[in-house]
Amino acid sequence: MIKHWTESELKAELKKLAIICDTREQDRHVEEFFNQKKIPTIVRKLDTGDYSAQIGDLTLERSVAIERKRNLDELCACMTSDRDRFEREFIRAKAINQKIYLIIENATWSDIMLGNYRSKLSSKSLSASIFSWLARFDVTLLFCQPNETPRIIYSILYYYAREELLYGNQR
Repeated sequence: MIKHWTESELKAELKKLAIICDTREQDRHVEEFFNQKKIPTIVRKLDTGDYSAQIGDLTLERSVAIERKRNLDELCACMTSDRDRFEREFIRAKAINQKIYLIIENATWSDIMLGNYRSKLSSKSLSASIFSWLARFDVTLLFCQPNETPRIIYSILYYYAREELLYGNQR
Protein backbone atom coordinates (compact mmCIF):
# COMPACT_ATOMS: atom_id res chain seq x y z
CA MET A 1 0.00 0.00 0.00
CA ILE A 2 1.34 3.42 -0.95
CA LYS A 3 1.55 5.95 1.83
CA HIS A 4 0.46 9.50 1.11
CA TRP A 5 3.30 11.73 2.30
CA THR A 6 3.25 15.38 3.13
CA GLU A 7 6.25 17.21 1.69
CA SER A 8 7.81 17.58 5.16
CA GLU A 9 7.28 13.87 5.94
CA LEU A 10 8.86 12.91 2.62
CA LYS A 11 11.90 15.15 3.21
CA ALA A 12 12.32 13.77 6.74
CA GLU A 13 12.15 10.19 5.46
CA LEU A 14 14.65 10.88 2.67
CA LYS A 15 17.11 12.28 5.23
CA LYS A 16 17.37 8.68 6.49
CA LEU A 17 18.72 7.53 3.12
CA ALA A 18 21.85 5.43 3.47
CA ILE A 19 24.03 4.42 0.55
CA ILE A 20 24.95 0.74 0.42
CA CYS A 21 28.54 0.24 -0.80
CA ASP A 22 29.58 -3.22 -1.94
CA THR A 23 32.41 -4.75 0.07
CA ARG A 24 34.26 -5.61 -3.15
CA GLU A 25 34.38 -1.98 -4.33
CA GLN A 26 38.10 -1.23 -4.32
CA ASP A 27 38.20 2.47 -5.14
CA ARG A 28 36.97 4.23 -2.00
CA HIS A 29 36.76 7.84 -3.31
CA VAL A 30 32.95 7.61 -3.49
CA GLU A 31 32.59 6.28 0.04
CA GLU A 32 35.06 8.90 1.31
CA PHE A 33 32.91 11.64 -0.25
CA PHE A 34 29.80 10.29 1.47
CA ASN A 35 31.61 10.14 4.81
CA GLN A 36 32.89 13.69 4.32
CA LYS A 37 29.35 14.93 3.57
CA LYS A 38 27.93 12.94 6.52
CA ILE A 39 25.81 10.78 4.18
CA PRO A 40 25.24 7.47 5.95
CA THR A 41 26.82 4.44 4.31
CA ILE A 42 26.40 0.73 4.85
CA VAL A 43 29.18 -1.53 3.63
CA ARG A 44 27.98 -5.00 2.72
CA LYS A 45 28.07 -7.45 -0.16
CA LEU A 46 25.68 -6.62 -2.97
CA ASP A 47 24.58 -9.30 -5.42
CA THR A 48 24.57 -6.76 -8.24
CA GLY A 49 26.46 -3.52 -8.69
CA ASP A 50 28.66 -1.44 -6.47
CA TYR A 51 26.04 0.83 -4.87
CA SER A 52 22.40 0.81 -3.85
CA ALA A 53 20.34 2.41 -1.08
CA GLN A 54 18.32 1.83 2.04
CA ILE A 55 15.90 3.91 4.10
CA GLY A 56 15.28 2.38 7.50
CA ASP A 57 14.05 -1.15 6.84
CA LEU A 58 13.28 -0.43 3.18
CA THR A 59 16.16 -1.67 1.05
CA LEU A 60 16.31 -0.81 -2.64
CA GLU A 61 19.12 -3.24 -3.46
CA ARG A 62 16.78 -5.56 -5.39
CA SER A 63 15.24 -2.58 -7.21
CA VAL A 64 18.21 -0.46 -8.26
CA ALA A 65 21.98 -0.84 -8.49
CA ILE A 66 24.82 1.29 -9.75
CA GLU A 67 27.83 -0.35 -11.37
CA ARG A 68 30.90 1.92 -11.51
CA LYS A 69 33.91 1.48 -13.75
CA ARG A 70 36.92 3.75 -13.29
CA ASN A 71 37.75 3.88 -17.02
CA LEU A 72 37.23 2.27 -20.40
CA ASP A 73 39.99 -0.27 -19.81
CA GLU A 74 38.13 -1.65 -16.81
CA LEU A 75 34.97 -1.83 -18.93
CA CYS A 76 36.91 -3.54 -21.75
CA ALA A 77 38.10 -6.19 -19.29
CA CYS A 78 34.46 -6.77 -18.30
CA MET A 79 33.53 -7.15 -21.96
CA THR A 80 36.35 -9.60 -22.74
CA SER A 81 38.21 -11.71 -20.16
CA ASP A 82 35.63 -11.12 -17.39
CA ARG A 83 32.57 -11.14 -19.65
CA ASP A 84 30.93 -14.31 -18.26
CA ARG A 85 30.94 -13.03 -14.68
CA PHE A 86 29.84 -9.54 -15.76
CA GLU A 87 27.02 -10.93 -17.90
CA ARG A 88 25.79 -13.23 -15.11
CA GLU A 89 25.50 -10.18 -12.86
CA PHE A 90 23.32 -8.39 -15.41
CA ILE A 91 21.25 -11.52 -16.10
CA ARG A 92 20.52 -11.75 -12.35
CA ALA A 93 19.46 -8.10 -12.34
CA LYS A 94 17.17 -8.54 -15.33
CA ALA A 95 15.59 -11.65 -13.78
CA ILE A 96 14.38 -9.60 -10.80
CA ASN A 97 13.58 -6.51 -12.91
CA GLN A 98 16.34 -4.51 -11.20
CA LYS A 99 17.26 -1.16 -12.74
CA ILE A 100 20.99 -0.87 -13.47
CA TYR A 101 22.95 2.32 -13.97
CA LEU A 102 26.43 1.89 -15.43
CA ILE A 103 28.78 4.77 -14.64
CA ILE A 104 32.05 4.96 -16.51
CA GLU A 105 34.54 7.47 -15.19
CA ASN A 106 37.21 9.23 -17.24
CA ALA A 107 35.47 8.46 -20.54
CA THR A 108 33.19 9.79 -23.25
CA TRP A 109 31.58 8.39 -26.38
CA SER A 110 34.34 10.12 -28.33
CA ASP A 111 36.94 8.12 -26.39
CA ILE A 112 35.14 4.93 -27.35
CA MET A 113 34.73 5.85 -31.01
CA LEU A 114 38.36 6.99 -31.29
CA GLY A 115 39.74 4.03 -29.37
CA ASN A 116 41.21 6.28 -26.65
CA TYR A 117 41.99 3.46 -24.21
CA ARG A 118 44.78 0.90 -23.74
CA SER A 119 42.83 -2.30 -24.35
CA LYS A 120 43.24 -4.06 -27.68
CA LEU A 121 39.45 -4.38 -27.97
CA SER A 122 38.46 -2.47 -31.11
CA SER A 123 36.23 0.57 -30.76
CA LYS A 124 33.71 -1.16 -33.05
CA SER A 125 33.58 -4.24 -30.78
CA LEU A 126 33.39 -2.16 -27.61
CA SER A 127 30.59 -0.01 -29.06
CA ALA A 128 28.68 -3.10 -30.19
CA SER A 129 29.01 -4.68 -26.74
CA ILE A 130 27.85 -1.51 -25.00
CA PHE A 131 24.85 -1.00 -27.28
CA SER A 132 23.91 -4.69 -26.95
CA TRP A 133 24.15 -4.42 -23.17
CA LEU A 134 21.97 -1.30 -23.13
CA ALA A 135 19.29 -3.03 -25.18
CA ARG A 136 19.46 -6.50 -23.61
CA PHE A 137 19.59 -5.43 -19.98
CA ASP A 138 17.85 -2.01 -20.05
CA VAL A 139 20.97 -0.36 -18.65
CA THR A 140 21.32 3.40 -18.32
CA LEU A 141 24.85 4.48 -19.21
CA LEU A 142 26.46 7.60 -17.77
CA PHE A 143 29.93 9.04 -18.35
CA CYS A 144 31.54 11.35 -15.83
CA GLN A 145 34.71 12.44 -14.11
CA PRO A 146 35.63 10.81 -10.77
CA ASN A 147 34.87 13.96 -8.78
CA GLU A 148 31.30 13.94 -10.20
CA THR A 149 30.63 10.27 -9.45
CA PRO A 150 29.56 10.53 -5.77
CA ARG A 151 27.02 13.28 -6.48
CA ILE A 152 25.62 11.35 -9.45
CA ILE A 153 25.33 8.17 -7.39
CA TYR A 154 23.66 10.00 -4.53
CA SER A 155 21.24 11.79 -6.86
CA ILE A 156 20.24 8.62 -8.70
CA LEU A 157 19.58 6.79 -5.43
CA TYR A 158 17.90 9.75 -3.72
CA TYR A 159 15.41 10.27 -6.53
CA TYR A 160 14.88 6.54 -7.01
CA ALA A 161 14.07 6.27 -3.29
CA ARG A 162 11.80 9.32 -3.52
CA GLU A 163 9.84 7.80 -6.38
CA GLU A 164 9.64 4.49 -4.53
CA LEU A 165 8.23 6.20 -1.44
CA LEU A 166 5.75 8.23 -3.46
CA TYR A 167 4.55 5.67 -5.97
CA GLY A 168 5.79 2.24 -4.93
CA ASN A 169 7.65 -0.15 -7.20
CA GLN A 170 7.32 1.26 -10.70
CA ARG A 171 9.30 -1.49 -12.45
